[in-house]
Parts: sequence; C-alpha cells; structure tokens
Amino acid sequence: MDLALSKVIELRESGFQFLHLRDEDGQLDRIMAFKQRRGFIDSILFWSETEARAGRLPAVRDSQRAAQAVWIYEGPLAEAVDRLLDLPEPGSRNAPTLMKMTASDLAVVTTLPFTLKLPPGAIA
Repeated sequence: MDLALSKVIELRESGFQFLHLRDEDGQLDRIMAFKQRRGFIDSILFWSETEARAGRLPAVRDSQRAAQAVWIYEGPLAEAVDRLLDLPEPGSRNAPTLMKMTASDLAVVTTLPFTLKLPPGAIA
C-alpha cells in the first residue's frame, strides 16, 4: 500500500486533479486523476492498488462517439502511474497520436458527477 500511496502523491505533485467517484449507495467506488496537456487529457482511473486504467485522450472530441485513446494501459496502479508519467509530452517526437482504443471510462467529461450544460458549439 505504501508504494500505491506514493504513486498517488506523485500524480498530485505532477499537477493531476482528482475526482472521487461514488456508487449508487454513495460509497467510494473508484478514483480518477486527470491533467490536461497540450490538447490531450492524461487520466487514470483506479479501483485498488492492483486495478487501474490509464490513458491519453484528445481534449476535444465528438460527443456523439465513444472517446478514443491514443494510448492506454491497464494493470496495477503503481505501473499505470509510472507509464502515464513517462509518456512523452504531447507534440513531441515520440508522443502517441493515432486513435487506438475506445476509452469512454477515462473521458473526464463523461465521468463527472454532474452534467455540463453548454451552448451549441461550445467546447468543454
């Protein structure tokens, strides 16, 4: 648990923001951390120290389609954090850019515990 906690602290120190997502009974179900980076959102969703999903998604997307990630990893929390933090800066030579996998659970706007009311054509 100490390693997992140190990785969560590392995310916070790297500028990630956190959401505590609750189930229908109000119990903590999972935690999401996210950070916008040059047109992309890096996010990680974790249920325990052994179950996490991290990804990089475009910050702007078609809301009529499922979110697609340019990079995604599923595995233990510590490994997911390390891989996410090791991703090259968006726009750099080796940064992932091709849409690969559906990742709707990592899309911050679709997992917020409230609805965003935006005028037509607005970008969230």
